[in-house]
Amino acid sequence: MKGSGIPEPAVSYLRVSDKKQLSTAIDIDPDGNSIATQRAVVQHRSDALPASIVKEFVEPGVSASTIEKRPVFQEMIAYLQENPQIKYVIVYARSRAFRNYIDAAVTKRQLDNMGVKLISAREDFGEGVYADMMAAITDIFNDTQNKLSGQDISIKLLNKAMNGGTCNRAKLGYVNARIMFEGRQVNTIKIDEERAPLVVQAWELYATGDYGLDDLEAAMADLGLTSPPTSQYPAGRPVSASTLHNMLRDPYYIGYVTWKGQIYPGRHEPLVSHDLYERAQDILRHRSANGNRDRVHNHYLKGALLCTRCRDAGHTSRFVFNQTTSRTGNKYPYFTCRRSKEGLCDLPSLPVELVEDAIVEHYRTLQLPTAFAAETRKLLEEVVADEHNITRDTHARLNRQLKDLDKKENRLIDLLTDGSMPQAKIRMKLIELKNERQRLQAGLVNTSETLAIGVSVLKHALDLIADPYVLYRDAGPDVRRLLNDTFFHRFYIDDGKDSYEPRVTDEKHPVFADLHQAGRACTSRSFTRKPKGAHPDQRANAGLNKPLMVVLAGIEPATPRV
Repeated sequence: MKGSGIPEPAVSYLRVSDKKQLSTAIDIDPDGNSIATQRAVVQHRSDALPASIVKEFVEPGVSASTIEKRPVFQEMIAYLQENPQIKYVIVYARSRAFRNYIDAAVTKRQLDNMGVKLISAREDFGEGVYADMMAAITDIFNDTQNKLSGQDISIKLLNKAMNGGTCNRAKLGYVNARIMFEGRQVNTIKIDEERAPLVVQAWELYATGDYGLDDLEAAMADLGLTSPPTSQYPAGRPVSASTLHNMLRDPYYIGYVTWKGQIYPGRHEPLVSHDLYERAQDILRHRSANGNRDRVHNHYLKGALLCTRCRDAGHTSRFVFNQTTSRTGNKYPYFTCRRSKEGLCDLPSLPVELVEDAIVEHYRTLQLPTAFAAETRKLLEEVVADEHNITRDTHARLNRQLKDLDKKENRLIDLLTDGSMPQAKIRMKLIELKNERQRLQAGLVNTSETLAIGVSVLKHALDLIADPYVLYRDAGPDVRRLLNDTFFHRFYIDDGKDSYEPRVTDEKHPVFADLHQAGRACTSRSFTRKPKGAHPDQRANAGLNKPLMVVLAGIEPATPRV
């Protein structure tokens, strides 16, 4: 209760508007220095109320100017509605929660109706009518400052564009870089030595007039053109047809920058000549004028199919999805090997329906022997039981080490208090102990984490392939695409010797490839199992248990195809 000294329940809302702030001093705090600073100040304000923060809401890297566009803020409001005992929402500053005064007023009314008070850790306006007035004035100032900053940024970006600067992230074929200029580090744009030659090749192929966007997408994927790496796709991913289409229309590649609809000479190095650019524009205009402009066709098997004949000849060639329309308006979709369109492969075009049916039938090959699946589950249970005993012993050892650290830390604090030793040296020792404590605490969490993840993945894998044929046959296009991404890296397609009936082979993702290797061994000989209680490493050497333990040792999630 307020004034009784008993902490009231509260929640905190922490936010940064730029994702780069999350990487500042992450060695100190995994959320970054900005969030860590906000958390410390908010906690200090909470202790002074007094209040007890029961849940923390962190909105990382969201620059949205309105609260409707902040999912974590909306999640917090929903939480408050479900938990009427919460009395406070504590923020670092009102500008962290609101960027315009209308949002602030609407949220205040909403919180008032729920009996919740918004507290700013940095701005203490007190209580009463005048405090509400000061908070409202602060929100108006924040709103004005936000708009002025936006105008200032727009003016600066326009000036940058007029002087030939690039106002956004580097485009495909270029990289953002920092160089030394007159003794200072400045941001600039440089050519991406890895991707630029492939980007130029994409322009050249399209300018021949022999490639549609889908053909170009398949060709560039085969040649190895990928987007720059990201945290989600560290190896990059194939460049989509829509991205290639935008690239082919962009004058940036001949040395110009575009800003707010205006074109200015750029300072970056062009990748393509004016002649090549105009040839590509002529093809784009011609196809658009004839009503036969490049269309990006989508199919759930797109990107998953490669040509068997080209693979056997030492080449990589994806299938291209095409669709023709008869004079009566009937549509005839088909898949074609990209190299066959260049006269380099003799595989005929295959009707989409036949390919779809062939993939459905191929899913029968995913079925594991019933005995193998049952025995694998027993093995997983034994592995988990043995690992539990090992983890318990490891945790006991780590806890003993943590207690020893507590004693060392207490002795150092005593020395720091009486001043009998150099304080700088003691503080360094305390920092070393803190780092050691974090390492040991991480060990408490991670001692069995890798194996637990492996066991979980394997169990889910066994559930998925209990009856994969029926699962895939009855699924819609979106689910089929997800299933293909889960089980297979790619399919290889050829036609039959005496018919157009497609023949399918595959490359499975590692988990399912190992399971099937072990399943095939199961059909030729029975399991050799060690007595229950043996160490997992001992069981791993018993017959076909070995490939299963390899799977447990290194799980790699499937990367979705584009």
